[in-house]
Amino acid sequence: MDIRNKKIWFLLGLLIGILLIAFYSRPLIFFNEASEIELTSIERVLFSDTREKSYTLESEETERLITILDRIVMKKKVIPNVSAFNTDAYILFFTANAEESYTIKFDYERNIIGIIENHKNMKQYILENDSDLFVFVQSRQQK
Repeated sequence: MDIRNKKIWFLLGLLIGILLIAFYSRPLIFFNEASEIELTSIERVLFSDTREKSYTLESEETERLITILDRIVMKKKVIPNVSAFNTDAYILFFTANAEESYTIKFDYERNIIGIIENHKNMKQYILENDSDLFVFVQSRQQK
């Protein structure tokens, strides 16, 4: 290889390294920083899985879910892939304001949640493995 090719490969490797560092060093954010959902205004929560089973969470379950959401830490997915998102379950939030609509979709295999607010595009976030939120939702599916 001549020096010109070595420089090109060096610059390409440097660029890939910078992109990898930027990708893996995204800051962790709390749920309330990523969402406009006012957790205290939630009146009713509907849980549904993909097998067409759905039910309204009881008040104790809703309080537990709100506590989990308030403590959850996640990373924003840099390049959301909506077509690859496999919805295993979802939660609909109902507030006093009927014009507001919030949905959280769950992709268990990839530890990703998708948040849809007021019928806008889905924002995707990566959660840690065995997150309390996934454990909570999966336990509701087994009911």
